[in-house]
Amino acid sequence: MTKEPINREVAFAGQRVRRKVIFALTLCSLIPLLLLTYAFHAPMREFLGPLAGLADAVSVPALMVFTLLLMAGGAFVVWDIATALARAAQLSNEQHPELPADPGRKDEIGTLMSSFARMLATIEEQAEEINEFPRRLDQLIREAFRDSLTGLPNRALFMDRLGHALTRAERAGTNLAVLFLDLDRFKIVNETLGHEVGDRVLLEVSHRLAACLRPEDTVARLGGDEFALLLEDTADLTTATAAAERISADIQRPFVVDGRDVLISASIGIALTGGGSMVPDEVLRNADLAMYQAKAEGRARYELYQPGLSASTRERLDLQSDLRTAGARQELTLRYQPVMVLATGRAIEVEALIRWDHRRRGALLPADFIALSEETGLIVPMGQWVLREACRQARAWQTDGPAAPLIVGVNLSASQFERDALSEEIAVILRDTGLDAGRLQLEISEAVLMRDDPRMLDRLEALKAVGVRLAIDDFGTGYASLSYLKRLPVDCLKIDRSLVKGVGTETEDTAIVRALVTLAESLGIVVTAEGVETAEQLAQLRVLGCAQGQGYYFARPVSADRLPELLASFEADERHGSPSCLG
Repeated sequence: MTKEPINREVAFAGQRVRRKVIFALTLCSLIPLLLLTYAFHAPMREFLGPLAGLADAVSVPALMVFTLLLMAGGAFVVWDIATALARAAQLSNEQHPELPADPGRKDEIGTLMSSFARMLATIEEQAEEINEFPRRLDQLIREAFRDSLTGLPNRALFMDRLGHALTRAERAGTNLAVLFLDLDRFKIVNETLGHEVGDRVLLEVSHRLAACLRPEDTVARLGGDEFALLLEDTADLTTATAAAERISADIQRPFVVDGRDVLISASIGIALTGGGSMVPDEVLRNADLAMYQAKAEGRARYELYQPGLSASTRERLDLQSDLRTAGARQELTLRYQPVMVLATGRAIEVEALIRWDHRRRGALLPADFIALSEETGLIVPMGQWVLREACRQARAWQTDGPAAPLIVGVNLSASQFERDALSEEIAVILRDTGLDAGRLQLEISEAVLMRDDPRMLDRLEALKAVGVRLAIDDFGTGYASLSYLKRLPVDCLKIDRSLVKGVGTETEDTAIVRALVTLAESLGIVVTAEGVETAEQLAQLRVLGCAQGQGYYFARPVSADRLPELLASFEADERHGSPSCLG
C-alpha cells in the first residue's frame, strides 16, 4: 500500500478519535448534573408533598438507567478509539514492518503500545523526509545547473550569468569578453587511453582554467571538451588576449595521469562586446566562430571574432551541421574502384570509397569532409555505415552478378581501428550481411599502424581471428621501416601514389618500389600500386614485379549499379588494362 492511502486511513482514524473524545467529554459533563440532582433531592421531596413517593419510585430507577448508559457510552468510546488507533497502526506496520517495536507486554495493552510505537516511528520518518526536502531540492538545482564531472556551471547557468553580465555592462557602459575553448584532438585521448583517463584530464583542465581567472569571472563546461569563460569588466582587447595566452600555456603543460604524460592543446575564440545591445546567444556564437577560425589556422592558438570571419567559418559550421544529417537524408553513397591483376588485366578486388552527394554543393570528395568528420566524432558511425553497406553490396554481387570472386576493400580510420570492440562489430556485420569474411579486406593507413600503441598488434590479431584480410594503405610515405613489415599480420601492401607517380622517371622512387615489391614477395604479401594513371607506369610496374594495380588508368570509381557493366567490359576487352570508357 502506498503512503497516500495510509495517510488517508490515519487521518480518518484521527477524526474518529476526536469525535469520540468530544462525546466522552459530553457524557462526563452530565456527572455534575447527577450530583446536583442528588443534592436537591431532599428539598424537592418537601415541595412535592404527596407526590414524593411517586418521585422516589421513578427517580431511583431513572438514575440507575442513566448511570448504566453513561458507563456503556464510556466503554464504547474507549473501544472505538482503540479500534481506530489499531487500524492506523496496522496499516503503518504493513508499510514499515522493519520498524522496531518491543512493548514488553503480550496482552491487548502491549499490542496497542506496539502500534503506537510504530505510528510514532512512521511520523518520525515522514518528518525526516520533510527535513530532507531542502537538501534534495538543492541537489536537484545543482544537477540542473552544474556539470556532473567538473562541478563547473553548465551551459544553462553560463547563459544565465552571461545575460545578467550583458545587462550590467550595458548599464555601466563597460565591456565584457567571452572565450570559447575547445581541446584539440581530445577524442584521440578518449579512444587510445580510455574515457576514465579522459575524464581525469577534463577535471584537471577545469582546475587550471579556474586558476587562470579572477574570482569574479566564470568558467563553464558546455559539454564534451568545450569550455566557455566569461570575463566581466574587460577594459580592452589586451585583457582578453592575455587571459587566452595564460590559458593556452597552462593547458599545454603535461597532464600526468597514472605516471603517463598526456599532452593536449586548446583552440580559443574570443568575442568582445563593443557597446550596443547584444544577446547571450549572439556573443557565444561569435566566440564559437572565432574558435573554429583558430582551428582552421592550425590549432593551439586563439583568434578574435571579426565580422569578416563569419562567411568562411559559418560555411564550415553549416557543412558540419549538414554532415550530421547527411546519413538520415541518404546523401552518403559509395563508389567502387577496381583493383586489377597487372599480369592478366582481370579485376580481383574493388575498393569502396565514400562520396557525399550534397543537396546544394553537389558531389563532395572525402578530402572535403573526412577531416571535419574526425573533428566532430562522426567518423566512427560513418565508418560503420561504410562497412555495413560495402559488405551488403558485396554479398549482393556474389548472389546476382559476375562479381562473385571480388574482394571488397574498406578503409578504416584511426578512430575506428583504435576501438577495442572493432573485431566484434565486424563479426556482427559479416553475420548480418552473410558475406564470407575472406571477401572483406580492411585497409589501415601506414600512419595509424606506426603509432606508439602497445595494443596495435593485439587489434590486428583480433581482426585476423575474425577471418578478414588486412592491408597497409598509403605505404611508403615515410613513417615505417621495411623491417617492421615482418611483425604485422597483413595480406596486402598498397604502395602510395606519391611513389607510383615517379616509377620509371624518378630513380629513387623506382628503387623504393623495387625494394618494397621484393621484400613483400619474400614475406608472402601481395603488393598493390595505387594511383596508376599512365601506360608507362603500368609497364614499369610489370617489370618490377608488382602484382596488382589501381588507378584512373583502369577506371574511375563507379556506383554499385555500374560496376557489373565495367567488369564485363574488362572481360571483353582484349587489351586487358586499357582505359575504360565507363570510368
